[in-house]
Amino acid sequence: MITFQDLKFNDISETHGEGAIQAYVELGNGFNVSVVRHRFSYGNEKGFYEVGVFDAQRTGMNAMCDPLDWGDAVKGWLDAEDVTEELKRLSEL
Repeated sequence: MITFQDLKFNDISETHGEGAIQAYVELGNGFNVSVVRHRFSYGNEKGFYEVGVFDAQRTGMNAMCDPLDWGDAVKGWLDAEDVTEELKRLSEL
């Protein structure tokens, strides 16, 4: 199982502003996950992360999906433990 501690964050400041980071995980079950913290992500100002899920069978921004019924393409306001929990739930699909 992938945990928050396993994530390798990359600097995406050039496209998302100063201090922006992203980790991208291919789960191998048809879903890929982006974990971000940047000036536009939900909870960034409080140090939280945002998770987005992509359907690996599709391409482009329209590939974002909501397999856990979050009611949105992303789920924000997540701390490290919350990110691990969402990664676990997504990997079990």
